[in-house]
Amino acid sequence: MAVFHVKKTSVGDDQTSLVFKGKIVEGPISKGMTLEIPVTQEAVIKMDIFDVVQFEKQKDEDKKVGLVVDFRDLPDDMEVIMGLNIADEDLKVIGE
Repeated sequence: MAVFHVKKTSVGDDQTSLVFKGKIVEGPISKGMTLEIPVTQEAVIKMDIFDVVQFEKQKDEDKKVGLVVDFRDLPDDMEVIMGLNIADEDLKVIGE
């Protein structure tokens, strides 16, 4: 299991994805792995990582990596996740 520290969440350029900007705290993280997004104490939404991007020009070391999650077929889920306003939080990432 890997851990990713989310510094900021934003909507992707295509308006159908979310980018969790932050840094890898533990373990390797790659495309196809599953990001666990806590909704409540008991409920977790599991989303596949569509892409992992590097922000080379980002001066803030805590926002150099972006985990992209595609919500093209799940617009309601995207609204729920955006409503959670995930920032300054560690998320678990599990292998393929």
